[in-house]
Amino acid sequence: MAILSRSRYPLYAWDSAYELQTATRLEGRYPEAILKYYLSGLGKLKANAPRKEYTRKAQVMKRVHRVLVDVLRDAPRWRDFAIKVKQDNIKRPAFQEELANAVPGWQALK
Repeated sequence: MAILSRSRYPLYAWDSAYELQTATRLEGRYPEAILKYYLSGLGKLKANAPRKEYTRKAQVMKRVHRVLVDVLRDAPRWRDFAIKVKQDNIKRPAFQEELANAVPGWQALK
């Protein structure tokens, strides 16, 4: 846990397998700390980026969804967060497509 709390979410899949496996295993014991770790992987959500980056952020958002909804059982907190992200990026169709493909219920958010 100490290692994860001092580092940020990895930007590249090839160097992150161990850290992400560890974070997944710790979600139940330290959900708020792991949530903070996952949120660090989202970076600036209001910035334009290539689709590849949107795909990466969608996978991180999927982890955020899992922690908030399944582990913490705080669906209203997830909904508030997700709606803000969706509204802030409404004019980025590639971003919306990637999140709709990765995150359960993304298209239903309004």
